[in-house]
Amino acid sequence: MNVTSMTGKTGADLATRAFGRVSTAGTTAAEAVLGRLAASGLAPARALGATHAEIAPHVESSPNRVGGAFGNPEPMGAARPDAQVFADMLRRPGRPRRPVMVTIPRFEAPAELAVTWLGHASALVDLDGARVLTDPVFSMRCSPSELVGPARMHPSPVSAADLPDVDVVLISHDHYDHLDMETVVAIGERQPGAVFVAPIGVGAHLIRWGIPIERIRQADWGQSITVDTAAATLRFVCGPARHFSGRSLARNLTQWASWAVLGPSHRVFFSGDTGYTERFEDLGAQHGPFDLSLIAVGAYDPVWPDVHVNPEEAVAIHRMLSGSAGADAVVVPIHWGTFNLARHPWGDPIVRLLSDAERNATTVLVPQPGGTIDLLRRDGTGLRHPGWWEASA
Repeated sequence: MNVTSMTGKTGADLATRAFGRVSTAGTTAAEAVLGRLAASGLAPARALGATHAEIAPHVESSPNRVGGAFGNPEPMGAARPDAQVFADMLRRPGRPRRPVMVTIPRFEAPAELAVTWLGHASALVDLDGARVLTDPVFSMRCSPSELVGPARMHPSPVSAADLPDVDVVLISHDHYDHLDMETVVAIGERQPGAVFVAPIGVGAHLIRWGIPIERIRQADWGQSITVDTAAATLRFVCGPARHFSGRSLARNLTQWASWAVLGPSHRVFFSGDTGYTERFEDLGAQHGPFDLSLIAVGAYDPVWPDVHVNPEEAVAIHRMLSGSAGADAVVVPIHWGTFNLARHPWGDPIVRLLSDAERNATTVLVPQPGGTIDLLRRDGTGLRHPGWWEASA
């Protein structure tokens, strides 16, 4: 692993950090109980991942921690979910009206530049002959439990057993809708050659679930990781994101990130989860423009603008990253349509995204779950059903 520090601006969002802390004594006691439950084989307890003590060695040298927690340089808004928000969510306004189109992908030899959207933030990217899998979540629920928590609104196009050979599994942060224990364990067993690339601290969860430490690479904001694959050498730059982390009682013990993935001939951006931040300008100036940007466009709400961009902000981020490339740079929207995580209507992210993209001369391609797009040929199953989402909205 080649890790090069390129640390940029940092700052202390004291409100975020205070919100993310719990008492050390209380956390330690609770983690001891959960650890015993996990050791007994109780899946929900095991899915919680690593303890505070297990995470600490991975993150203790980070300059982006203050008071034992990570935070965002931007100030956090004062709005918080209230009873009305929870009442609205119980009405499940974000569900599709009719079944969602799903295509079962057929994987052939890796392309020079292609993407298969697998639902939510999961995508299989072909980059200069190598294959990168982002935030794989193939379970029915994004939750530590199989019985409660947000459930899929469409079937997963694939299981771990259906995947072709993957070179890198790329993780943005440790929330359940981006890091799923069952999926990670299955991929780890079936893909012995795959390397896991993640923000610092997330590797502790992977180790807890049995991924060998030699297969894990971690980076902090501004650092890079080089992975040699059979087809190409890829460089992963750990970029900014305005978000938070946590799977259990304590928040912000692990880092969250976007990623710039740089191949010999092409470049891909993966947003993970993020609120709007002008820090993307620096990433675009240093490593852009990007041929393909996978940008989260769903789960936004006026109550939590700090952690999830709306579609118009997603277009603005793309312009910061790749505006100089014009129509040649493509946005493929992710993080919408799979799990009901906000109050907006199911199809609203795409309607708003396409409208703003047209105003800003931005190229957006919207594959259905399981649809593949060859970006160089502008062809594939992901382009053969224009407006497919309208039938479900």
